[in-house]
Formats: sequence, structure tokens, C-alpha cells
Amino acid sequence: MSQSPITVPDSLEEVLTRIKGKIDNLEGKIDNLQKEVAEIRQKDITDLKVAQTEIKTKVESIDKRLAKVESEQDTIVKDIADLKGAKSLVVPIIVAVVTSILTLLIRIIPNP
Repeated sequence: MSQSPITVPDSLEEVLTRIKGKIDNLEGKIDNLQKEVAEIRQKDITDLKVAQTEIKTKVESIDKRLAKVESEQDTIVKDIADLKGAKSLVVPIIVAVVTSILTLLIRIIPNP
């Protein structure tokens, strides 16, 4: 079985020119896609930096409020300690007042 030679209607130069044109077209599309990806990445990076700045600001605000709450807590703890100290003084004062009143009542009542 012998094969007959294949004849190509187009010349090799035309085929190579079309292939080169398609490759150039694909390269252009790839370049455009790379530019779009780079722009999207840059936009995402910018958005992340803005979000990071906002988060830092909020964290600093929370830190300031926490410091204020801790300061108020320390003040309240000191006030409670002072109240406990005053409470320990209230009992002897009440005993002294009651003793004074009883002493006055005993002196007012005449002896038989």
C-alpha cells in the first residue's frame, strides 16, 4: 500500500503567519489579564491597609476605654475598702452612744 502525497491548499508561509497572529493575540490577552490581576491586587492591598488602619484605631480606642474602666475599678475598690473601715468604726460608735444613753437614764432615775 503506497500512500499518495498530501496536498495542502495553503502555503506554509500563510499558515505560519496565521499561527503567529493567533499567538500574538493570545499574548495580548495574557498581558491584559496580568494588568487586570495586578490592578485588582493593588486595590485589594489598598483596601486591606485601610481596614487595618481602621482596626488599629478601634483597638486604640478600646484600650483607652479599658484603661479608664480599670482606673474606675481601682477607685471603687479603694472606696469599698474605706467603707469597710468605716463600718468597723460604726459598731463602737453605736455601742458608745447606747452606753451613754443608758448611763443618762440610770442617773435620771432617782435612787430609792
